[in-house]
Amino acid sequence: MKKQLLSLSIIGLSMMSILNPSMAANSLSGTDWKLLSWGEEKSPQTLLKDTEITLQFQEDQISGSSGCNRYFASYTLEDDQLKFGVAGRTQMACPEDIMKQEDQFLSALERSQNFQINSEGQLQITYKTEQESGVMIFTPNQPE
Repeated sequence: MKKQLLSLSIIGLSMMSILNPSMAANSLSGTDWKLLSWGEEKSPQTLLKDTEITLQFQEDQISGSSGCNRYFASYTLEDDQLKFGVAGRTQMACPEDIMKQEDQFLSALERSQNFQINSEGQLQITYKTEQESGVMIFTPNQPE
């Protein structure tokens, strides 16, 4: 039943983004996502083993796990434009490769440009940093 409701919600988000991008933007509040990949569309990179990056939208704030630490930031939406404020985070220490992944993710998040919900119900956020440009692809985060 939960999966059916989630599927219907995703379909609704997709339809709203086609009909009225600003309606879809407002509907991000209360959604919960898990990062699948990021980087160039033709050669995306995936997460390091045993790490998870999540993104939860509240009214005008986001929060989640960046692989090691918890993070939080503000966000604004205008049509399909999605902008995040500078992220704050907890200060836990993790192995160097996980910290590097976390820094790359937060940098991409802070440099976001726009978003869409694709035909598979995934949230796609495009970004452009000093080092690269690409797309972050998130899937709905299923409660366990």
